[in-house]
Amino acid sequence: MFTGHIKTFIAITLLVLGLSAGSARADKVVYLSSLEWPPYVGKHLPGKGTSADIVRRAFAAMGYELKILFLPWKRSMRMVETDFQVVGYFPEYYSSERAEKYVFSKSYGCSPVSLLERRKSPVSWGTVDDLAGLRVGFVAGYVNTPQLDEAVANGTIKADFAPSDKSNIMKVMKGRIDCAVVDPVVYSYLAVTDPEVKKNSDTVQIGPRAFGVNELFVAFRKDEQGRFFARILNSGLKQIGITGSCKKHD
Repeated sequence: MFTGHIKTFIAITLLVLGLSAGSARADKVVYLSSLEWPPYVGKHLPGKGTSADIVRRAFAAMGYELKILFLPWKRSMRMVETDFQVVGYFPEYYSSERAEKYVFSKSYGCSPVSLLERRKSPVSWGTVDDLAGLRVGFVAGYVNTPQLDEAVANGTIKADFAPSDKSNIMKVMKGRIDCAVVDPVVYSYLAVTDPEVKKNSDTVQIGPRAFGVNELFVAFRKDEQGRFFARILNSGLKQIGITGSCKKHD
């Protein structure tokens, strides 16, 4: 009899989950979480940002409407685990560790990874190991490049974590850290649009070398619903002609 109760409970649970997933599909609305990361994504940007515009158009090509919840980055990722309605988050760089937890879409864009430094004290480096001994700014929760993340994990690089790119940029400007890992597109945008960053932009520069270029993805929850919407997005990206190929830097 106990076994019968267990089977009934499992059947009801699967039915409820199936109804929830089916309801989301029937409404033709997809909920994703994101962060303020202009010009890629932002609540007040035209089209909610360049990344959001691509993802929205891809879903629209398949008959779905995209709704985005803007949150701090770590909360944005957690929403996928705590709110069943939110099926994924973006923009995300690929990492093997996160691929164990999430279903990654096809790539839809590119994001270079560089170093912001003070003009008066530029950083000379050939490999990431050359950054040893420097105070290097990173955004908490971001994936960077495998080499950078490994150097942080093993203690080669002394990482100073901040909640946002702007926070890191201001730390470099004020001399609180030696340099910061940043997407130069993000820095260039803030240097024009953010009064604080713009005011001090002549004190810093993007270094001449880049760590590489990362592809951008939507990371979906690793369940039946997440896999379904990953397939929908991938088909939509193909429909609108987005290949997501990135040229890698040396």
